[in-house]
Amino acid sequence: MKHVTPLLTALVLSHLAPAVVAAESPFQTFPSYQDTGYDQPYRPLFHFTSRKNWINDPNGMVYYDGEYHLFFQHNPLGLGWGNMTWGHAISTDMVHWTQQPHKILPFGNGYPFSGTGLVDHNNSLGKQVGDTKTLVFMYSYALDDRPRFGALPPPKETKYHQAIAYSTDKGRTLRLLNDGGPVIPNQGRVIDPKGTERDPKIFWHEPSKKWVAILWLGETSGGKVRFFNSDDLQHWVPVSDLTRKWAHECFDLVELNVLDEGGKPLGEKKWLLYDGSFDYEVGTFDGKEFKATQAVKNDKLGDWNAAQTFNNSPDGRTVIIGWLVKANFYRKKMPFAEQLSFPTTLELRKIGTDYQLYRWPIREIESLRVKSWSLPKDLSVTEANTKLAAITPECFDLSVEFQPEGEKEVGLNLRGSVLTYNPAKKTLHFIGAESAAKKAASAKQSAEEIKKLGISEYVIPNAVRHGVVKLRILVDRGSFEIFVNDGETVLTYSEISELDKKSLFFTGAAVIKSAAIHELKSSWDAR
Repeated sequence: MKHVTPLLTALVLSHLAPAVVAAESPFQTFPSYQDTGYDQPYRPLFHFTSRKNWINDPNGMVYYDGEYHLFFQHNPLGLGWGNMTWGHAISTDMVHWTQQPHKILPFGNGYPFSGTGLVDHNNSLGKQVGDTKTLVFMYSYALDDRPRFGALPPPKETKYHQAIAYSTDKGRTLRLLNDGGPVIPNQGRVIDPKGTERDPKIFWHEPSKKWVAILWLGETSGGKVRFFNSDDLQHWVPVSDLTRKWAHECFDLVELNVLDEGGKPLGEKKWLLYDGSFDYEVGTFDGKEFKATQAVKNDKLGDWNAAQTFNNSPDGRTVIIGWLVKANFYRKKMPFAEQLSFPTTLELRKIGTDYQLYRWPIREIESLRVKSWSLPKDLSVTEANTKLAAITPECFDLSVEFQPEGEKEVGLNLRGSVLTYNPAKKTLHFIGAESAAKKAASAKQSAEEIKKLGISEYVIPNAVRHGVVKLRILVDRGSFEIFVNDGETVLTYSEISELDKKSLFFTGAAVIKSAAIHELKSSWDAR
């Protein structure tokens, strides 16, 4: 698409009817996407990417009438962050996605930032047409004069408000409620440097028969979560504030069934409140106020950010998707930038008196299996490597259990990236191939010089259970998702694997109790 000057953009937008997300907007670049396929050598096979251009936070995730809707922050004009627009994709299984025309486009002097979606089962908004339920989305509208946006004229003030868009045709088109005006007005904060307020989560709270919105109010040190109630999704009343030093953008609040350590239901429910960095608290929620019942925890390791759960899930599962940051596909001259995590179930297990989150890849990943291998039980490292030498899939789903022997470290090489277990410390250490190469080359450099190299390493504590390390690892062209001990700890790492690196082998001394490898095909095959 040709470069659009800010003046031309302003003239075009001034003639749009903002009640409809208009196809005539210069930001509606989706028709140009049809000349871009999914066959590039470095495009992830089973992690969502846009056909073209930049994506970041998942938005508006909702299920309705056999379809999962995934919206996402999108720059329709380039490979870097900016020109924020709601992109859109639809799937029937959360694995095979079909990208749709962009939905909420920039309008006026601002941009639609992150938000969430729901099904208006009660027709509270009053927009239902026939028997098709209305899909309702609340998003942050950002009046922002930072020059990196560049495609709209600067506004007179830099503020957010919360607005509504809705669909009466199963997400195929979205309309702006009240021309994109506020349903939750600005709460007194401006965009940088004094703080911010954005990323609303909306849902129905059945016990109180109220719609609930939660909104992050950022401050110079930490922030707070403000809770609102509504009867009609248009008029919102603040009902409580929760102040937290750890509060940071993209909040979600979801009710979970509590399971025992083995994954069996205990007949108990708890509410989970978490932010974009996946700091989380477990507690109770009465429709107005959240009360934590245990101290804050953090379940983020690696490059996973701004995760969101599907609303209105059809089968009782809580499924979560996040943004995988920093894979740098542009360095490989790819037409797209950034990717989303593979969908995982989110479970809350009670270990003694403690509540612990678990994540696990959704079962639908099995539809991508094209070939599988299982190693005989109780092999030595040498015996296992002999078997693995003949197994060279590009992308795969690996499940392995090993029992360390003695105090010698046990390593697992995954296409040049290395996961190492330390028996003395009972920790797992992960370093990507690119970072490992930088680290090896930096032996004679100063600490300050090494810091500038951007070497990423991660340590997972308490990685052994009953003398055995249990792992499941999803390896794609641009990521490693490592699930330890049935998903008790998850490390997500973004790095592009070189095409000629297909190594998979162990080092050290261990008994390989079991190992299964499933080669995975592209989820884009028919697109």
